[in-house]
Amino acid sequence: MNEYQIRTWPSLRLILWLGPPCAFAIAKLTAQQSDGLSIANTALILAIFSTAIGALNPMAGVFTSLSGGAFLNYFHTEPVHSFRMSSSSDILMISLFMVLSLSVSIVTSFRMRRNLIANRRDSVKYQQDAFTNNNVPPQLAPEFWQSLIERIDPNLSFIQVSFTNTPPQHIPTIARHRPTSADSPIVVIPECGASVEFLDPRISQVLILKPTPGFAPLTLSRAAIFALSNDAELSLQGTIEE
Repeated sequence: MNEYQIRTWPSLRLILWLGPPCAFAIAKLTAQQSDGLSIANTALILAIFSTAIGALNPMAGVFTSLSGGAFLNYFHTEPVHSFRMSSSSDILMISLFMVLSLSVSIVTSFRMRRNLIANRRDSVKYQQDAFTNNNVPPQLAPEFWQSLIERIDPNLSFIQVSFTNTPPQHIPTIARHRPTSADSPIVVIPECGASVEFLDPRISQVLILKPTPGFAPLTLSRAAIFALSNDAELSLQGTIEE
């Protein structure tokens, strides 16, 4: 999963920054045509372009939709070369364009998120089957340990983890207590993140869990969270001077 993200990030970032300039070029060039394309035709071209960009990168689709609507207004509505509109039909046309483009980008974002999570679950399931069937070759202890952690919960791949001495006050804390039958086996991590305190009182830091942008809110196994926390605490204990 990480290799896929690293490999495709430059191209996704390029799409993110190329969308608005291309929307500007489309709006400007169509306005310069001798016969002049109607605002409806220009809006259709921009909508198709924004939809294509949104299918490749949802965030780029949102930026392209917003900038495309602004450029369509600037070059094709009266008064020209201003961001004001005097015609109700122009307002309706641009509103429809932006609603269509933004809707496609948002739907694409949800579909991409769902597909990535499903693919990750399938990958983890395949690894678990290979492990239980003794098809995994011997590994060094750190690699073996890491591979076991990755199989605990597929959603761990979509969580960003950090340490901090003073967690933000607005984020919730995942409490440690003796489990009961009424406890939920999963925890929902909100977009702002959540903190986990360590058991060792000598460790002043806390663990911060935050979903990767575009994947919030994210559900995690409670057991996976505390397994991760325990491993982090074990690592930090080695840096404490007695």
